[in-house]
Formats: sequence, structure tokens, C-alpha cells
Amino acid sequence: MSKITPEAEVLELRTVATALTAERDDLRATVEKLTVGAADELTAVKADVVTKEAMIADLNGRLEIAAKEAESLKAIIAEAQANKVTASQEAAKIVASVGVEPVASAPGTEAPAGPVDHLAVFNSLTDPKAKAEYFAKHALAIYGGVKL
Repeated sequence: MSKITPEAEVLELRTVATALTAERDDLRATVEKLTVGAADELTAVKADVVTKEAMIADLNGRLEIAAKEAESLKAIIAEAQANKVTASQEAAKIVASVGVEPVASAPGTEAPAGPVDHLAVFNSLTDPKAKAEYFAKHALAIYGGVKL
């Protein structure tokens, strides 16, 4: 066991106290930095929340306006469909106002019934001359209808 003089012991205690004070000051500075950083981050988050709440309010307002416009457009469409007049009905009104009886359709303007099976028509013909004439007119369609 070594004996330390009181002066040496005081000097050693001062050194330890100085080291502890420096460590305390470093810890205090670190805590202050963290506190300031957290406060700044909290302020930024609060500002971001306020901005987003304003955006949400704006979008909700726009959504309400769009919903009202959609409802008015639906009403306009329903009214237009209720008042819809076909071209033939309008033509019949015009013809009636002139004093002419409307006809079902103009002569010679009937639409074709659909695609014609030329092979079936060709096979149904019994007159050889008519069959030859029909074949001459529709040869490509007849060949297309043949299934091998």
C-alpha cells in the first residue's frame, strides 16, 4: 500500500473532477443537440401536416364540385334521352308537315340481309345456263365457300 501525500491526492482528485466535468459537458452538448434536432424535426413535421391538411381540404372541395357537376351532367343526359327523337321520327314529322304520306323506305334502298352463301346458292340452281352465269359472277366467293 503506497502512501500518497495529501497534495498528490488533491491533484489526482482535481484531475478526476476535470475529466468528469468535461464528460458531463460533452453529454450536455449532445443532449442539447438532440433536443434542438428533435424540436426542429417536430416543427418540420407539424408544418408538413398543416400543408397536407390544406391539400386534403382543397381536394375535398374539388371532389364536391366534381360530384355536383356529375349530378348535373347526369340530369342533362337523362333529359336529353327523354327528349330524344330518332332521325326517322323527325323525317316523318317534316314529311307530314309538307302533306306527303311517309313510306317505309325508298324503293331500291333496302339494305342487304347479310352475307350471302354463294356456294349454297350455286348448288341450289338447277338451270345449267343460270348456274354458269352465277358461277361466272361469283367464282371467287364460291371457291372460298368450298371446304376441303
